[in-house]
Amino acid sequence: MIGIDLVDVSRIARVIKKHGNRFLDKVFTEEEIQYVKGMKRMHESLAGRFAAKEAFMKAFGKRLVWKDIKVLQVKGKPFIHFHGKDYQGVSISHEQSYAVSVVVIYGSHSGNE
Repeated sequence: MIGIDLVDVSRIARVIKKHGNRFLDKVFTEEEIQYVKGMKRMHESLAGRFAAKEAFMKAFGKRLVWKDIKVLQVKGKPFIHFHGKDYQGVSISHEQSYAVSVVVIYGSHSGNE
């Protein structure tokens, strides 16, 4: 299964400005928040993670709890950890205006299990 999502970085910045920690705490894990804190392009990174979570839900085939989907990385390579399983088929890209993510779930790991 494949999922893709495109996010306007300024939209994420506006939501954070308006709702602050309430938005961050609803969508991102503490580990994800700590990873982006202090980055020059924090909003781009958060938008990329948001896009990855949306793309994962699309690939999985159903709406999931935001914080159950953890977007992590090893040596800069993103992956998703969800309910005890790691999903490696994750790509995230961002630049000043947009962030995009594609998630490929291999095998029979869809929301129809």
